[in-house]
Amino acid sequence: MARGKPEKYIGLAAKIRRMIQDEKMKPNTLLPSERKLSAHFEVNHLTLRKALRVLEHENLLYKVPSVGNYTGSRPNLGKGRQLIGFMFPDHEIFFYNILAELEGKLSSAELHPVIQLTNSIKRKEEDFIEFCRAEEVAALIAVPNSECRQAYENLPFPVLFFDIFISDLQIPYVISDDSEGSAKATRHLIDQGHRRIAHVGSLHERTSELRVKGYLDALRAAGIESRPEFIKRKEPTRQWGFYAVRELFALPEPPTAITCGNDTIAAGVLRALPQRGIKVPQQCAVTGFGNTSIAEDLDLTSVSQHTPKIATALWNLMNMRFQGKDIPLETTIHTTLQVRGSSSGELKHR
Repeated sequence: MARGKPEKYIGLAAKIRRMIQDEKMKPNTLLPSERKLSAHFEVNHLTLRKALRVLEHENLLYKVPSVGNYTGSRPNLGKGRQLIGFMFPDHEIFFYNILAELEGKLSSAELHPVIQLTNSIKRKEEDFIEFCRAEEVAALIAVPNSECRQAYENLPFPVLFFDIFISDLQIPYVISDDSEGSAKATRHLIDQGHRRIAHVGSLHERTSELRVKGYLDALRAAGIESRPEFIKRKEPTRQWGFYAVRELFALPEPPTAITCGNDTIAAGVLRALPQRGIKVPQQCAVTGFGNTSIAEDLDLTSVSQHTPKIATALWNLMNMRFQGKDIPLETTIHTTLQVRGSSSGELKHR
């Protein structure tokens, strides 16, 4: 029985092989871009990719993600060259959203994330950094603990920080304008007629400090004196939001509005208020931070950090580093306020 014609990509692989030989390309020579190769050989991108994969299996070329295809065998860059370390301190949904946005980009470049949740434990963070060093990962993306400063020095692979950075290290970072985002939420509540505005947040992280600062700056700019008893800071959890309401509404003059350090805390606040017979937003308005799916589900006004923009910035910076390009030390993603039912409407005085 006669065989059919060979697949088109097989013939294309032979043509590219002859091109490499005829032009006497030395090992590690960058081929023309895939777009130019497709146009030159008059084939579609899918056929070209199949042909390039054949040649890669023959060790005649290798691909560097977001750079291009090189002639020869892939250099021994380390056993973890397709691994990207990804490390964050807690179960905050914001971190998972960043990872979800990045995962698709990594997969398209045949890169794979290795994930570590540290629970803000210094030893766990240091151990994972050492793991990344031993596995010779391609890069590390981290929300760092400043106590681990020394562990980040002189690493043999690119490192990027996000959400938090270590100020005396020259490691590039991507952050939100946390202070201004918190100020926007506070100014929104002031515009609704609120004067007794509380803040429920967490302790220790730089982001939580900045969000308190934005809250206080907005009060000060409006001529409203801040009250120490209105600032409740402990943990970034739903449970803390719930118990903070108990403390705030035990005061002789409780707040009429609450800004929260994240959407998870705000979810606890929104659960606690109706149990005390307090209507939202008529008697107490609430805002969150992060604009996560929690905010959408609970009709919660929240500060959007634009996680797709943060993920894209991290991706672009990482690829620039892979290509040996200089990159900025700081990249700031500006926030916006997404107003929903938890704060809409003027205050009903009580």
